[in-house]
Amino acid sequence: MTRTILLSASILLLALLLVAAGCDKEKIVETTEYIEQTEYIELPPDTVFQVDTIVVNDSIPVQQTDTVYVHDTVETTTTVHDTTWLYDTIEIVNTVHDTTYILDTIAVVVSHFDTVYVTDTVTSYQCSPNEYLAIEALQQYANSIVIDFIYSEFGYDDGWVFYLSTVQSDLTAQSSTVYDIYGYIDYWTPDWEAYYPLEYYYRMTFTGGDPADPNNWDLGDPPAAAPGDIQPGLKMTPPEKVSSRSIR
Repeated sequence: MTRTILLSASILLLALLLVAAGCDKEKIVETTEYIEQTEYIELPPDTVFQVDTIVVNDSIPVQQTDTVYVHDTVETTTTVHDTTWLYDTIEIVNTVHDTTYILDTIAVVVSHFDTVYVTDTVTSYQCSPNEYLAIEALQQYANSIVIDFIYSEFGYDDGWVFYLSTVQSDLTAQSSTVYDIYGYIDYWTPDWEAYYPLEYYYRMTFTGGDPADPNNWDLGDPPAAAPGDIQPGLKMTPPEKVSSRSIR
């Protein structure tokens, strides 16, 4: 009986060894109690599967076998499309300048110009002082005198001034260079709306030079009053004389 028990135990032990030799990574021990535990672990991008199988036997020490599956898949795809166009344009310009010398025969022409001076004999005539030039010079002086007088009396600084002609004026030649002149002046306002009769009595004296130039005459008062009511200078003609104004 004892031999049978030992033989049976040997067979059982041999069977267990054979079973253990046939499984490399996982060993399952049959017992009266089974405990299964499944854990799920969230892993980073590299996926790791872990399965723990625990078999607990009260009479046999627990053996733990871990089965780990590690799958690392790394795909790196790099696509580079470089398109490079190189255009080199080279222009070579060769310029050749030819120097051409043209030799002409040059004739030098020398021209001589004669300078001719023509001299004409010019005879200059200068008239002597006379009553016409004296009255012309008097009118040049009297224009500003009349305007100043009218402005002081009536406020006009412009207008129309009319003189008697030479033959109508009363002129006395004291000498060939001195003339006493009496005459009338008709003054009209610029708008021809007003008329003022004037009379004058001045002495014109020739100082030398060209008698046609008024600047060569001096205007002044006669040395003494003329006969009657004629007074030297410029004044208004009295109303009683306007209608019957005449030259003595």
